[in-house]
Amino acid sequence: MSRHHDPYFIPLEPEQPLDTPDSISDGFQDRVLTGPELVAKPVRFLKSALYGLLALLLILVLWQTVELGLFLYQLHWLLALLFSVLFLALAVIAVKAVVEFFLYQRDFKHITELQEQAVQFRDQRTAVLKKHWLGQLSKLYQGKPQQVLLEQVLSEMPDYADDSELLSYLDSHFFQKLDQHALTLISQHSQQVALMVALSPFAAVDMLLSVWRSIRMLDEICQVYGVRPSLPARTHLLKMVLEQMALAGATELLSDQLADFTSNRLLSVVSSQAASGVGVGIYSARIGLRAMALCRPVPFADDQKPGIGRLARSILSSMEARSRNTDDPKNKAE
Repeated sequence: MSRHHDPYFIPLEPEQPLDTPDSISDGFQDRVLTGPELVAKPVRFLKSALYGLLALLLILVLWQTVELGLFLYQLHWLLALLFSVLFLALAVIAVKAVVEFFLYQRDFKHITELQEQAVQFRDQRTAVLKKHWLGQLSKLYQGKPQQVLLEQVLSEMPDYADDSELLSYLDSHFFQKLDQHALTLISQHSQQVALMVALSPFAAVDMLLSVWRSIRMLDEICQVYGVRPSLPARTHLLKMVLEQMALAGATELLSDQLADFTSNRLLSVVSSQAASGVGVGIYSARIGLRAMALCRPVPFADDQKPGIGRLARSILSSMEARSRNTDDPKNKAE
């Protein structure tokens, strides 16, 4: 029997050891797992469907409105006239609200652009910001109470100042004055929140009070930095602030952390209910500080960021004073 000769077969020597060949997929799985991540694609036609639904609802409202107007006209022309005037007034209010919604967003867009450019040229010895950045800053405060102070500061600024000196000059002569006013407002509101929560025995009431005072505080901080306190502005700030904070359990968490920046003597003065008020007050103060950073056209330097310690001490001092007044027998007798 003859053997078929295979030209591709290479016989091995009996003494030659057999080696296990490497897998042809060696390292392939690792390369697959460490590759670029898949980007989640948005749902198609979702935005178009929402716009279509909104248009459909608008058509239905207009149709029902016209039918109601014709029905009132059949009853009496005066009723139809009054209804038309009322409908036009509501339409004007709605259009004005929509227009203001988009106009008020410009303030935050301008502030974001100013912050990015200020960070970029903070340490630069160039003269770029004078050409465009100062014009944007003046436009932001045009027609607002801060315009007078800004024009006075710019008129006294040296002409030879570069970008770094310009930002430093504006920070010390203009923005720090706004910061002092904003910190005073934050301290007042946080103390009020702490007192109201300490006096309230219901958790639901505590949440409503803290949210209400936080919205008021955000409105006033917006006014300090020249941002119109509109509903879009409040929503924008609350969204960006509350993204980084969890409201559930904030009172207990902050109450446990008070020992990091205060003394045990003060903690022994306040009761458990007062401690809850202090925790919510400090939480409100943190919201105010975050709002300051968002509304300030020139971001805080690392060594100039206002801390929570001073505000926490003021809250604790106010709660301690309230506790002393409550325990004073003279005040009880009165």
